[in-house]
Amino acid sequence: MNRLLRTSPILALVAVAAMAPNVQADILLSPGATWEFTTTDPTGDATWNTTTGSWATGPAPFGNVFSGDFGYEFGTLWEADGDRDDDLWVRTSLDLSSVDLTSLSFDLGVDNGYKLYANGTLIASDNAEGYTSRWEYSGAIPPGSLLPGINVFAVALEDHGGLTAFDMQIRGEHIPAVPEASNVLAGSALVGLACSFAIRRRRAAAH
Repeated sequence: MNRLLRTSPILALVAVAAMAPNVQADILLSPGATWEFTTTDPTGDATWNTTTGSWATGPAPFGNVFSGDFGYEFGTLWEADGDRDDDLWVRTSLDLSSVDLTSLSFDLGVDNGYKLYANGTLIASDNAEGYTSRWEYSGAIPPGSLLPGINVFAVALEDHGGLTAFDMQIRGEHIPAVPEASNVLAGSALVGLACSFAIRRRRAAAH
């Protein structure tokens, strides 16, 4: 009897776990992903950061370094530019249909500056001298800038000469799946067993 009484709360916990939804944090846009890119200023077109198509494509990281986090032997060459204006523009689309839009965040490294857009809305920017690191910048992506479907992320990038580098990732949580009927039935059965043990325990205590 004592062994059964000790087992009752364990069964109850197993039952709850069986019926609980499965929440998954995931990398939604991976480092080294393929981006559309151009070195010709596209900002005269108001749709440059809300659409995709017609640009060249290449894998990140973008840069002119041969080794380390941003070694472009695995990515796309980004030539150095000594001016203080944007000189590389990249964009990609991401399907967020099954993602909790309140959970998104980004991690980004760039030499030297960036402006990050989600569906045309500027959500983050910064600029710093010196070489970058992975990940130099991180932040939440405002859910108000996102859509429950296909989203376009675009980045205007700036280099001040010398070394260049860019890569980023986007993280988020998938919407929990509805528990399968078999899990619900199994969980209900375990709850029933737990309740049965509890009743036995009260009866035993009464005697």
